[in-house]
Amino acid sequence: MPKKHHLHYVLVADNSGSMAGQINEVRDELNIQVAKMSKESDKDISPCTFTLRTFDSEVRNVHVNIPIEDVPKITSHDYDVGGMTALFDAIGSTVESVGELLGNRIDGENESLAMIIFSDGGENASTKYNRAKIAALLDKYQNRPGFNIAFVGCDPASFRDMDHVGFNANSSVRYSKGFEREVLQNVHASVSDLKFKRTKNFDFKNNN
Repeated sequence: MPKKHHLHYVLVADNSGSMAGQINEVRDELNIQVAKMSKESDKDISPCTFTLRTFDSEVRNVHVNIPIEDVPKITSHDYDVGGMTALFDAIGSTVESVGELLGNRIDGENESLAMIIFSDGGENASTKYNRAKIAALLDKYQNRPGFNIAFVGCDPASFRDMDHVGFNANSSVRYSKGFEREVLQNVHASVSDLKFKRTKNFDFKNNN
């Protein structure tokens, strides 16, 4: 029997005002992906838990560490258009909370983390985290075995921010506005590769 491998999939999704024209399509694609991962999962060999956080000017928990097969349909009540973009607060609070909860368990062999930060805009509303705090958290976690943290965005300013905080360039994906569904499909392929240990790190180059 294959060795058991547990994937913790954490998605941090932008729901700021600039997502108004795309959020329905993004929500639909997320539901498709969750359904696919649920069908792929085997509780005994390849369990997967799912966390969904959304952010505009605030960061909210929608689902936290739920077995992928038990995740309910994501609705407009869970994920709809809001205000500004507290990107640093979303990244910082998620990395910190996941690190505290799973930091001693993630090893890349028995348990792995796939964290996706998805945003169409740049930082403009954070109050709790700044560049220095994000840089320190990424320095602490992102190069540990099994910790896979990716940024998926389309705003040039957000990529400059990611460069300044030391985000791994090979874990960043830039897409064009209007191609949210396509980029999320590529993200799903990379998360699935991690889940089944076809790769040890995100490999967006081969899935784009």
